[in-house]
Amino acid sequence: MKSAVTYTSILEYRKACFEKLTNKSSHHGTLILDRYARWNNDLEAYFAPFRENIIGINHCIETPFHKSQKLVYADWTASGRLYSKIEDKLKSELYPLVANTHTDTNHTGMTMTYAYHKAQKIIKAHVGASANDVIICCGSGMTGAVNKFQRILGLRLHESFKDKITLSEADTPVIFVTHMEHHSNQTSWLETIGDVVVVAPDERGLVCPEKFEKLLKTYTTRKTKIAAITSCSNVTGIVTPFMKIAKIMHRAGGLCFADFACSAPYIDINMHEDDEAGAYLDAIYFSPHKFLGGPGTAGVLIFNKKLYKNAVPDNPGGGTVDWTNPWGGHKFVDDIEAREDGGTPAFLQTIRIAMCCNLKTAMGVDKMEAREAEILQIIWHTLDVIPNLHVLADNHRDRLGIISFYIDDLHYNLGVKMLNDRYGIQTRGGCSCAGSYGHFLLNVTEEYSNEITTMISSGDCSSKPGWIRLSIHPTHTNEEIFYICSAIKELAEYFPKWKADYDCDYRIGSIKSKNQDTTLDMQSAVDGCFLISD
Repeated sequence: MKSAVTYTSILEYRKACFEKLTNKSSHHGTLILDRYARWNNDLEAYFAPFRENIIGINHCIETPFHKSQKLVYADWTASGRLYSKIEDKLKSELYPLVANTHTDTNHTGMTMTYAYHKAQKIIKAHVGASANDVIICCGSGMTGAVNKFQRILGLRLHESFKDKITLSEADTPVIFVTHMEHHSNQTSWLETIGDVVVVAPDERGLVCPEKFEKLLKTYTTRKTKIAAITSCSNVTGIVTPFMKIAKIMHRAGGLCFADFACSAPYIDINMHEDDEAGAYLDAIYFSPHKFLGGPGTAGVLIFNKKLYKNAVPDNPGGGTVDWTNPWGGHKFVDDIEAREDGGTPAFLQTIRIAMCCNLKTAMGVDKMEAREAEILQIIWHTLDVIPNLHVLADNHRDRLGIISFYIDDLHYNLGVKMLNDRYGIQTRGGCSCAGSYGHFLLNVTEEYSNEITTMISSGDCSSKPGWIRLSIHPTHTNEEIFYICSAIKELAEYFPKWKADYDCDYRIGSIKSKNQDTTLDMQSAVDGCFLISD
């Protein structure tokens, strides 16, 4: 990438890139870039200090085609990046005092206990939780949180007992999910004792509250009715009307749980918009590792304590009991948060989550949304004119910063590898752990789906559908976005020629460069990280 030396050089570079990308006239490019030039002086500049503190922002990697290629991270929906100010604060102010919690009689234990509980309060305030909501930080993301929640609700049963227990239809919970769910908020519910119903989209391919309401009327005899819905697709970035669905569920005597794994780093969350009107969420869960500064955090589960009806915690252990005796007697503590926090809690992970929430607040959700909209406009202007590139759900442009696409006759994983090897750009290929949504997006019929799954089950993944996912962050510069778009355009144009540089076996998912395999060098470098010496 060119270095941004002066304002004029940046503008001229962008103008050249724009013309290369779109084949538009110089005049048209100037009109568009005049707008981008203005952005350079406001929102792009606003996020510059945050960008400078991203660990690895100027990092270079070795690829089969470049000894030193600048790394350009565009995989934010998969994971966030570490933030130096958070790491520095932890290292200088908290790490020297690290000790186990569960005590207030020595300085280190007291400090960590206070910091842990303070962090819990910060997180709850960040999502608009009420005094009746409890927080549990567990696992490594939303997946661990939602599975724990299902166990707390008594909806999980070991497979060896499933055929030994029979529930009446009225006692069998019904769980409504959208067609946009990723696997963690679909397959986990499929493994409960409930019946899972996928609510079909409307004619535009969007989540439809009216269809939820209509389906609910066919399950009026069910004692437990749950909507477990994503707040935003991790494939298309489309935000769902989750609070409208919450109101519908509450009018019907049901519950509404929202998965914010994809959107939590970028939107305001308010669990209690209007309790009297039914506009509230009974539970939320999300993955803080997707936040800026978030890798290394735990998953977050927050739910209304009225849902907790357990005499025994999910994870009994130290810190969950008031007393025990040698004859089997014991009493669990009454406080739900303490009762469900057995053993040493994820205190450092939780402290980091709170710091990430405060960093998000410092950046400002309104500015993050505005900056992402600007970046998306650049991307749309460029990708729209690539004839053999197809963006999933491209008719819906009001979205978070996620664009998934495929290129005719190019395997998605080979496309991701080419972007990495030639440009250092980090994207992600596959179905984004959203295979069911992929059926809707790619118009996969049940017959064709059965053919594909039969092949996959036999060990042949060559026909498995997928796409390349580009996910951006407000801290990207315009120049960086132009670089990414230029690379994608060149990929779409030249991949038939570049294919000769690779040995591919799509049956087993193997893609190797003929030019130079840097895998061993990478492994050697990582292996060195585990060697600790004086």
